[in-house]
Amino acid sequence: MSNPGIARFKRQLAAESWANDLALRSLSSVPDQFRHSGAYQRAVQLLPHNQLARGLWLARLRGESHGTIADWFPAWTEAQTRAECARLDAAWGAYLDSLTDADLPRPCRYASTEGKAYESVVEDIIIHVFNHSTYHRGQLARLVTECGGDRAGTDYIAHSRRVL
Repeated sequence: MSNPGIARFKRQLAAESWANDLALRSLSSVPDQFRHSGAYQRAVQLLPHNQLARGLWLARLRGESHGTIADWFPAWTEAQTRAECARLDAAWGAYLDSLTDADLPRPCRYASTEGKAYESVVEDIIIHVFNHSTYHRGQLARLVTECGGDRAGTDYIAHSRRVL
């Protein structure tokens, strides 16, 4: 039996991986003379931030403890960022493989980074994770453009459409 809800999120995960790769390539397009600017420094911190958030939310969904994140916008190297993207893509893929559509409305209790208790349904958390990543990749695109680089087109539709 197919899982249309889970299948949708697996497509989103594939698009997430594709978009992160394009965003990293766009950072590489920034001319050397702009790589010390504040805009570029902010841009290179956005994908690491997304990975930290993806990892935190996955731990919450799995009911696992997670450490405190001291720096939400770290300055990782491209290699570190790529490695963490790949690790989390695999972990999210395994998590989605473990779910059925019946799991999507299940409540998940968790504590915010400030320690406040919350409850959200699994589906809403997954949607949030993808939206959060999209939001920050949009910021990254703007900053890359400001730094003279080539903005990556990472909209979901660009990943999913077919040329006729």
